[in-house]
Amino acid sequence: MLSVAFIGLEHWHAPFYMAAMKAMGYPIAAVADRDADMCEFRARAADCTAPRYTDYERLLREIRPDFVFAHAPHDQMTDLAEWLVEHNLPFHMEKPMGLSWQRLAAVAQKARRKGLWNGVALVSRQYGIVRRLRELGPQMGTLQRYYYALLAGPPVRYPEWRCEWMLQPERAGAGPLWNFGAHVIDLFILLGKAPVVEVTANWRSDIHHLPVEDLCTLRLRNSRGVVGIGEVSYSTPTGYERFLSITTDALQVHTDTPGKGTIKKFGAAAEVIDGPEFNDVYPFQTRDVLECFAAGRPPVADIDDMVATLRVMEAAKASAQAGGKPVALPVL
Repeated sequence: MLSVAFIGLEHWHAPFYMAAMKAMGYPIAAVADRDADMCEFRARAADCTAPRYTDYERLLREIRPDFVFAHAPHDQMTDLAEWLVEHNLPFHMEKPMGLSWQRLAAVAQKARRKGLWNGVALVSRQYGIVRRLRELGPQMGTLQRYYYALLAGPPVRYPEWRCEWMLQPERAGAGPLWNFGAHVIDLFILLGKAPVVEVTANWRSDIHHLPVEDLCTLRLRNSRGVVGIGEVSYSTPTGYERFLSITTDALQVHTDTPGKGTIKKFGAAAEVIDGPEFNDVYPFQTRDVLECFAAGRPPVADIDDMVATLRVMEAAKASAQAGGKPVALPVL
């Protein structure tokens, strides 16, 4: 069994992975954060009894982990990823991995040159319907239209989770655009099999009146001319609402539960899908990450995937700040 450590715990998703490992019966070798109180707070949230560290170098000397789950505020993610690469530590990191795609691209290049295994939590790829679309390969057909909305509850929960930085745009990057906009953009790139070449975004802050936006609407055009529409928000009074609607020249999907639903096909029988859904996607991701690494298989998504997505996120932010002016993205 691998020696697995958690480094950087200021992101509220860290306990999701800790709890998943506990449910798997998979021991955690150590947890670490430079803030001792944060380290204790997150470990307790996941009922984790692993040794606590505030000195990352000491953790490496004493524990010698085989693998690291890494979490940090958005503005510290790229630095942490670079530190992990420099120390040759295979890792999985929460998205979006930073604020600058160019800085992250440099880290991705270092990891690629070393052949260092790395994964990123673009977990919408793991929902049951999306997994089946990935498995279909060419039989999925060519994307013709795309709509994906992720609508969440009020952001007051972040201070409650000791993530006050999520309401500070200079640290978080933005509001829902930087929080979960990555999922909307990533699936458009993945399923469209083409880079985004133009982004238009509009955002508003008139629901909660905070420094970060409440909602953001995205119009994405790829190099094939296909348009994707995405919406992300803190607009629901409680809980989450999600809507996924995709059309290709071979099939159609429309669901408000991306893990479950029907894939309707032209000229063939429909498929009813019942796979990983919101409540079980992080346990699924945790197991998949560890199994892929142990077997030497590539992860469902890596830093390079996040670089492509983060580049579009930055363009969307620039467009929104310019009042919805389209931003062109030359194909790299």
